[in-house]
Amino acid sequence: MTDFESAMKKVTEVLHAAARRSGEIFENTKTSYNISVEKDNISKLLAKIGDKLYKIYKDGGAVPEDVVADMEAIAVIEEKIRTMEKTINDSKPYKFCSECGARLELSDVYCAKCGAKQHDVGPAEEAAACCEEEKAEEEGCCDKGDDCCDDK
Repeated sequence: MTDFESAMKKVTEVLHAAARRSGEIFENTKTSYNISVEKDNISKLLAKIGDKLYKIYKDGGAVPEDVVADMEAIAVIEEKIRTMEKTINDSKPYKFCSECGARLELSDVYCAKCGAKQHDVGPAEEAAACCEEEKAEEEGCCDKGDDCCDDK
């Protein structure tokens, strides 16, 4: 066997070993991924069980005593969330639908409740439109400290 043939044999052996090892790594990665998917499935099922148990608790049904404290803690957290959401919602500027009166974001073009296209504009647009008119100050559009009417 020549030196070239010997070297080619070694290269071939190394390539086969690398291919085997790559295959093993791929299979292990695939198996690890499948394990992760199954663990996620278990977590989802546990969450569904918990949701069902919590609904029973909220409806006044009997739940195991060792779970009641957790259920009460969830109720306290839910109330905190409602309070925080109310704080956020109360601090946002809003407008009302011209058709049904539903509360809308200033940027809403259509009402989420009735679907009516909104033709009114929010406060910023009102101030800008008002300042284009000569009687802006008389109409009181810029009474919130805006300097936009001072240029007239």
